[in-house]
Amino acid sequence: MSNNKNNIDFTFFDRVKDTYDLGGRMGHTDYIDFLTQNEVPENVMTGKDDYGRKFLLIKIGGFNLNTNKFFRSGQVFFERYTNEPYIVGADYEGSFIHTDGGTRPEQYKLINDLVDGKVVKIKEEHRYYSRKNNVIIANMDYWENRFARVIQKNWKNYRIRLKTREKFK
Repeated sequence: MSNNKNNIDFTFFDRVKDTYDLGGRMGHTDYIDFLTQNEVPENVMTGKDDYGRKFLLIKIGGFNLNTNKFFRSGQVFFERYTNEPYIVGADYEGSFIHTDGGTRPEQYKLINDLVDGKVVKIKEEHRYYSRKNNVIIANMDYWENRFARVIQKNWKNYRIRLKTREKFK
């Protein structure tokens, strides 16, 4: 594998506070590709399968900057072999990067950035599933917090206008 273990930050597993218990379930090929996003309560979670392999569940959202449309996806990343830090991706009602042939250093950086709540502009080296590269993505915690702030701001503005209107009746 061309990945240099020394320049890859594998600590994303340790930085996620929420743990998901698979309850002994495994996919037919021992992949964790059977989960639905609705059954997983948090947007970013880690856990271990029956073999002791670590996995990361991540729900993402993004904007296609060409169409200005929001979309959702997700992916499971897991150690293919126990105690081997290299990961592969599996379906999680969608996938957003190709990891076949080996996850690349740029993809590990992307995963780390998503775990850390950063907004990332997709580049060709991320091996994004769509041919469109004019996309920004972040984990769903980022988007939910951002949308909540917009709603709060609009609610506050509405209340101020309502009070002003009542004052002049």
